[in-house]
Amino acid sequence: MNIKFQPFQKEHIPLWEEWIHIPHVKDVWFIEGYETSDYIYEKIKGNGYDYPFVVFMDNNPIGYIVCCDLYAYRTICPKPKGVFTHEDSGTFGMDLFIAKEDYLNKGYGTEIVKSFVDYVFKHFKAKTLLIDPAVTNKRAIRCYEKAGFTFVKEAFDGITQCYVMKIKSAKS
Repeated sequence: MNIKFQPFQKEHIPLWEEWIHIPHVKDVWFIEGYETSDYIYEKIKGNGYDYPFVVFMDNNPIGYIVCCDLYAYRTICPKPKGVFTHEDSGTFGMDLFIAKEDYLNKGYGTEIVKSFVDYVFKHFKAKTLLIDPAVTNKRAIRCYEKAGFTFVKEAFDGITQCYVMKIKSAKS
């Protein structure tokens, strides 16, 4: 299995438009209070802290993954919100979805997360990565545990009770 991350560009918008309507994506990512379907435009344009990517597996686009420099988010964003609003330099957050149903429940998520963690530590010089799935999203929590994340705390992000997890760089 060959996993690659390509920076999200305008030419990927049709994929985004398709993916955001898939029930297993829409029901987690686009509930009231979370992302709007057009937020990807801001991220492509560049906001100084979010770095979105298309996940490719064996040259097939199968999902979306993003990392966020949480220190930059805290210092640049006019109204930071959510669980990660007090993070130090070198701390990044990440989030993802696999849109293509053929790739769900087969262990690919764990491999994607492991690869992206390595990518963020190497290319962004991150020291710590955080992720905050909903406490009810047992499949995601198990995926992140298998990828090396450990439990930090439960926290309310203003919308959902989250299961905050972290992984540290071997170099930190």
